[in-house]
Amino acid sequence: MASLVGKWSFVSSDNMEQYMEASGVPENLREIARKNQPNMEISNSGDSWTIKTVVGEKVKDSTFKIGEEFDSVSLTGQPLKCTVALNGEEMTETQKAGDIVVTITRKVENGQLLSVSRTATPGSV
Repeated sequence: MASLVGKWSFVSSDNMEQYMEASGVPENLREIARKNQPNMEISNSGDSWTIKTVVGEKVKDSTFKIGEEFDSVSLTGQPLKCTVALNGEEMTETQKAGDIVVTITRKVENGQLLSVSRTATPGSV
């Protein structure tokens, strides 16, 4: 899992607008996201992991242990219940905020961090 550890810079995104809308991100924060590319740092010390995400002036730090639920706050300020799992060289984070569930899968491909986010809301397939 050492391949995930490091500093990662934004390269590109697909369907980000749809993702933000489905996740309930307010328009003013979507505008900030459009103008600022996120940077991420993933670190590991023993059984603790930290993911630091920076978008413009917004910073989100999450420190956790694999498989243990933890409280977090989204970049929009929404409280989250999160769990992270490791499967080989892939890290999957599940974030729950009320009826909305976001699953983020991270892995390294060709020297770049690939982060795929999926949102499930009541009534979605």
